[in-house]
Amino acid sequence: GFTVSETPVGPGATSYRLPNWGRLVFPFVGPIIWEIPVSDARQAGIFVQQWADTFFGAEQGAAMRFGLKTPVEQQHTTSGCMFKFRPVGTPSGRQFEDLDQGGLEFLVEDGIHGPPRLLARRCAYGFKVVTKVNSERVLLQQFQQDWDQATR
Repeated sequence: GFTVSETPVGPGATSYRLPNWGRLVFPFVGPIIWEIPVSDARQAGIFVQQWADTFFGAEQGAAMRFGLKTPVEQQHTTSGCMFKFRPVGTPSGRQFEDLDQGGLEFLVEDGIHGPPRLLARRCAYGFKVVTKVNSERVLLQQFQQDWDQATR
């Protein structure tokens, strides 16, 4: 379990400083598997979305060139992009929101509660779904290479 505690602002204070729940609970939303500090959160978010569109837009041939064999669908988020795996045999009528075979979300934290950072976390893994470590690794390695090249 976990314990909720309130921390007084100072000795004799009558108000309490509320914990930063978003930051405290964030690691439990999905395991963070990669992170890097960024100087400009907005530019990093734009890079993530443009990168996703380039490799996973209407034609997914580029994804196959760098070795990703599991079909992937992507959708922009307010702070980056979410990729979900769509294994062969997944019914074509399934909506993006219903895909539960795993994925990665690349998102940018704007630095309100610390320095801005770009991170990747696992997402969309349904009950008893095996982690697609190889697919995650290929996706993340290609992103890291392109990020490193763009930020030199």
